[in-house]
Amino acid sequence: MNVRALIGAALSSALLMGCVGASGPILEDEALQQSFFRAGHFAGVHQIRRGPGCTIFHPINMNYGRHPVIIWGNGTYASPADYRGLLEHWAIHGFVVVAAMSPNAGTGREMGRCMEYMLDEYSRRGSPFQGKLNTGRIGVAGHSQGGGGAINLGRDMRITTVVALQPFIFGAHQNPNAATGQRGPMLLLSGSEDTTARPETHQQPIFDNTNIPVTWLTLRGATHLAPMFTGGSYRGAMTAWFRMHLLNDKQAARMFEGEDCVLCEDERWTVQTR
Repeated sequence: MNVRALIGAALSSALLMGCVGASGPILEDEALQQSFFRAGHFAGVHQIRRGPGCTIFHPINMNYGRHPVIIWGNGTYASPADYRGLLEHWAIHGFVVVAAMSPNAGTGREMGRCMEYMLDEYSRRGSPFQGKLNTGRIGVAGHSQGGGGAINLGRDMRITTVVALQPFIFGAHQNPNAATGQRGPMLLLSGSEDTTARPETHQQPIFDNTNIPVTWLTLRGATHLAPMFTGGSYRGAMTAWFRMHLLNDKQAARMFEGEDCVLCEDERWTVQTR
């Protein structure tokens, strides 16, 4: 193995052990934010379709440590292809991303089946994921109807954290009471110009009633379609949240925590916590 490969291997291993946030240089606020928009330290992404209607995005090289898992749910009538840039971005940061291919993910059931499939793959002899997943660190995320599905799946005791992106909570597939049974901290994301899942009707009830710590970010000027394809301006915050909770990244925690939390000082965002 050449020197460059050795350095990359060491970085990848450190990322998966959650060490980089503790030992890396302290970045200025703007540089820190931009670091979560940029690609991670893994060389590339492989995409496959497996199991009960799941598209999986994972780092090409999974030989250094165990990878946390992110379960994804699409918005109504959308597919993983409509969020491919975002899902690949997370994979390059070292996560194995498992997207339910359902265009109606609001119940969370399809997402749950994909999670079960990956847990089985972790133990199955001959699986490319055998022994390579951190099954104690599972995040769930989704947009719109899929955001509601993420909250529904967030009641599963195996879920570490939930990212609900402009969740729509009053459709036929939704359980408006799911927010009261969460198992881990939640990042709740809104757009001030979202007329489909309005913050005051679809996210405010979640913030008011959930039983776990929640950070609610509202992006100024964002519409309901702003997160499509690449994650848009939401990508950095979501990536930092997952790095904070699934990789123990201390620098990522600076985005949300402390008196000088980075996003709290950014005029583009309205930040509320409880």
